[in-house]
Amino acid sequence: MTALDSAPRTSAGPSSARRPAGGSRSEAALGGVLAALTAGAGMLLLRSVLQVRSIPERVMEWLLLFVPPDLFEATLHQFGFDAKRYALDAAIADMLVLLALLGYLVLRRGWSVPIIAAVGLLVWLLVMLVIMPLTSAGVFALALLDGKRAAIGGYLAVGLTYAAVLALAHVRERERTGSPRPGGDAVPDTLPRRAALGLVGGATVAYAATYLLVRLLPRRADVATVSLADPQEPVPSGGLEPPNPHPNAVASPGAAEPAPTHPPVGAGRPSLPEPATGRPLSRDQDGAVLPSGRTPGQLAPTITSTADFYIVTKNAAGDPVIHPDQWRLLVDGEVRQPFQLDYATLRKLPAVEVTKTLECISNMVGKPELAPFGAELISTAVWKGVRVKDILDLVGGPEPGADWAAVLAADEYTSALPMDALVDPATLLVYEMNGEVLPREHGYPVRLLVPDRYGMKNPKWVIGLRPMRREFLDWYGQRQWSHQGLVRTMCRIDTPGPGTKLALGPNTLAGVAYAGRRGIQQVEISADGGESWQRADLLDTAAPGQDRWVRWQATVTRAPAAKLTLVARATDDRGELQPEAFSLPQPDGGRGWPSLEVQAG
Repeated sequence: MTALDSAPRTSAGPSSARRPAGGSRSEAALGGVLAALTAGAGMLLLRSVLQVRSIPERVMEWLLLFVPPDLFEATLHQFGFDAKRYALDAAIADMLVLLALLGYLVLRRGWSVPIIAAVGLLVWLLVMLVIMPLTSAGVFALALLDGKRAAIGGYLAVGLTYAAVLALAHVRERERTGSPRPGGDAVPDTLPRRAALGLVGGATVAYAATYLLVRLLPRRADVATVSLADPQEPVPSGGLEPPNPHPNAVASPGAAEPAPTHPPVGAGRPSLPEPATGRPLSRDQDGAVLPSGRTPGQLAPTITSTADFYIVTKNAAGDPVIHPDQWRLLVDGEVRQPFQLDYATLRKLPAVEVTKTLECISNMVGKPELAPFGAELISTAVWKGVRVKDILDLVGGPEPGADWAAVLAADEYTSALPMDALVDPATLLVYEMNGEVLPREHGYPVRLLVPDRYGMKNPKWVIGLRPMRREFLDWYGQRQWSHQGLVRTMCRIDTPGPGTKLALGPNTLAGVAYAGRRGIQQVEISADGGESWQRADLLDTAAPGQDRWVRWQATVTRAPAAKLTLVARATDDRGELQPEAFSLPQPDGGRGWPSLEVQAG
């Protein structure tokens, strides 16, 4: 009986040894999917609370570097405003699939909880050592002017979360199948469960610690902080150091972020201005592209209302939200002394108010019918801000030989400018628009305005100015767009609008023309497709050098013909005629004479 009783035990041993080390395919797949979704939810949490840009956002923008310009244009024409949304959706799906597949392999192989924890740390290191540098954030996000703590700690939390879900799935499968402990002991092993719960706790602590580090602890400041005691004092060229320092400029040494030089709000210090609720943006476009709110068929007003001003942003998942007491402008690079200043100090510097037109380089000038936004990516506003030259002069200006500058934004957008453009007296850091605080969608707290340049060279949410000795490729330059971004002469027919029927006799034509600071000398219109031309009246006057559009108007008489072909062209103050040949905007801006066919009324 003893021998017979022992036989089943002998046969059971090999059967148990043949059992796969990992879980079933279905359980492994479910665990991998849950881990991927949880990691994605963690990235979404970081994006919404701490504005940490997600991996799909970064990878999508990086991959766009390799898209040929012709394919890029064809994609925009094929999918219109939905192009970037599709690209972001694809990047999100690819990331989730890769994480789910990795999780499936880990669970199928039956790796222990410590190894699963190592996988989570490897995912974090992959982000810090590969994805961050590829997307210009630097190793461990150290190239970011702001957001280093949030990126490092946040993605550590995401990696631990991913590992924790895989570990819990591993423990669940062990308990479901009753896998014995090594050595054949049937007593349940609580060590893997404790380790898995430890990963859950570690991820929770990482999220909480990241939030506290970002929100509560003071930021480190390795440069002097400039404050201005008396806003009435002019800003000299000598800066902070002898022999000609600013009499009211104070530089406090860096180390920890200095204590505020102003009394706290509620103790005699007025609160810093913030914009009202932002303009809602549809994010199913190329980031967001909203043309001006001009009513079709009506002549644009001289000044575009803030609500109707066109908007273009690259950020498909949302723009930065910056509070005024947290904003700092860092000036470093080739300057005599790196420094930073806060929002209150910026608003104390001598202010300048200008009326300036902004035009997006993607504006479809010659054939607006080819794009959903047409030729409506141009608007004019009254801006108030500080000359960039005055800011640089606080420390004596840039070093000799610093012929270029990088302008850095909170959304990691960059703009490269020649130094002579940055120190042009008309180049401003603006904080007001049309008499009100700058709206968030237009770059609050501060955006750059540069004369004669397309909007791509006028970044929003500016947080850094960096004079350099060499030119570098900025965000648009990396994507094979114009390095200089100089505006071309353009004109647009506002009225009559497309589909309008003209009555017999005189009819009014009107529109806008723009050539940067070159100004507009004349606008000509033709009612017969360019066979004959007449000069239009300019409704606005602009002083020489003013960077703003002018409106024009003319009268044409419709004879008893079936239709008219209206054409317009502008000549700048240098006598150079707007190019007739049509071209798409990429890479140097659109060209062509706008034309419109109108039917008999």
